[in-house]
Amino acid sequence: MWFDWKTLDAFLGVVALLIAFSSAFYTWLTSGSRKNTEAIAELKADMEHQETRLDRVETKLDALPDRDDLHRLDKQIEGMGVRFGAVEDTLRAVQRATERISDYLLKSGGKQ
Repeated sequence: MWFDWKTLDAFLGVVALLIAFSSAFYTWLTSGSRKNTEAIAELKADMEHQETRLDRVETKLDALPDRDDLHRLDKQIEGMGVRFGAVEDTLRAVQRATERISDYLLKSGGKQ
């Protein structure tokens, strides 16, 4: 015979051993990528959560008054202060008039 069964058996054993080592090596190489895929998925979920929170904060910030709104409010408050000052002056005048009327009535004793 031109081939030997023992040689063929040894050759197939070496091929099987090479296949086993190569599949173990491939599994070892791809296990890291599976871990990375899982880590990337977790990071994406966390990023989506952070984007949702950021959207809520931006929405609330959009509802806050801006510089012009605060300036208008400041001017309105100043105007109210001026008006309250005028009302205060008027009330002082009314108080003085009331005191004078009261003094007159007390001094005259209600005589007519």
